[in-house]
Amino acid sequence: MALRILVPVDESLASFRVMNYLIRRREDLQPRVTLVTVIPLSELAYRGIPDFQLEMIKDNALKMGKKTLERHRDEFRQAGISVDILLEKGGAPGDVICALAARESFDMICIAPNSKSEMSQMVFGSVTNHVIYHAPCPVLLVR
Repeated sequence: MALRILVPVDESLASFRVMNYLIRRREDLQPRVTLVTVIPLSELAYRGIPDFQLEMIKDNALKMGKKTLERHRDEFRQAGISVDILLEKGGAPGDVICALAARESFDMICIAPNSKSEMSQMVFGSVTNHVIYHAPCPVLLVR
């Protein structure tokens, strides 16, 4: 039985570690992967940026998110793994990932911490930490 796994991706080394892990373990896990990139559009707003430039910044962020998803999707497909992609526009990435996992009843979230120091993550938080503590399903943490 294939596991439905939600995999948050960006262009970090952490995302590529998760991808490589799942590809190496494809025979054991038989994953059905859904890749998600969250573009926190509300965080892009800044008072000093004129509206027309803000729209251009948002458009570029969405284009970059789509390219990221497509790049990861292609790698998974080449490895013979079934994959879907989702570009989520919204709030804080951790909240969006957990809400998506609950709404779509994923079996697991597979995520890796980024390269921030432990002290930095403790003080400022991280998407990974948020997902670990708030996910509605098991979280596989890849290091």
